[in-house]
Amino acid sequence: MLDPTTPVATLVLDHSECAAVFARHRIDYCCKGAKPLAAACQDLGLDVTAVVGELEAAIARRGPSTGQADPRTLSTREVIVKLIAPHHQYLHRGMPHLQSLAAKVARVHGDREPSLREVAQRFELLAETLRVHLAEEEALLFPALLEGRVADATPMLLDMRREHEQVGAMLAELRHAARDYRPPEWACTSYRTLLTELAALEADVLEHVHIENHVLMPRYVRATGAA
Repeated sequence: MLDPTTPVATLVLDHSECAAVFARHRIDYCCKGAKPLAAACQDLGLDVTAVVGELEAAIARRGPSTGQADPRTLSTREVIVKLIAPHHQYLHRGMPHLQSLAAKVARVHGDREPSLREVAQRFELLAETLRVHLAEEEALLFPALLEGRVADATPMLLDMRREHEQVGAMLAELRHAARDYRPPEWACTSYRTLLTELAALEADVLEHVHIENHVLMPRYVRATGAA
C-alpha cells in the first residue's frame, strides 16, 4: 500500500501514473509537491483511503515499460534535452492554434455561454506568460546550467519557482472558467476540441513544471544552500 505520508511529487516521480489521478482531484503535485498525500487530501476534503485506492489501481494498470529513464537518474543535459525541450516545443506549436480556436469558440458561442469569453481571455494571458517564461529559460537559464554557471543559474531557478506558482494559479482559474473541461451536450466539434486540447495542455504544463521543480531545481538550490 502507498504511504499517505509520502510527498505527492515523490509519488509522481516514482509512479508517473499518479499524475492523472492527482490532476483529476486537483491535487497540486507541482508547486505544492512537497506536501504529503494525506495533507493534500485533507486540504481538499478528499478521502485519502479512496485516493490511495485510485493511485494503486492506476499503478496496477501500468502497461509494458516504455524504456524511459527515471528523470532523477538523468544528467542535467539529458533532462533539458530529452524531457523539457519537448514540452517547450509542444507549447510553441500548440498555443497559437489554441488562442485562435478559443477566440473562435467565444465569438460563435459566447452569447449562449458567456464563460467562453473568459476562457479565451484567460488563455490569452496564460499563453503570453508562458511565452515569456519559455524564452527566459531557453535564452538564459538552460545555457547557464549546461555551461556550469551555477551562481548565475540559482537566482533564475528561484525566479522560475515563483513563476511556476503564477502559472499554476492561472491554470486553475482557466480550468474553473472552462467548468473542468466538460462540454455541454449542445457543444459543437470546435467547442469540444478546444476543451480537450486545453486539458491536454494543462497536463503537459503540469508535467513540465513538475520536472523542473522536483528534478532540476533541487540539484542546484540544495547544493548552494539557497532558500
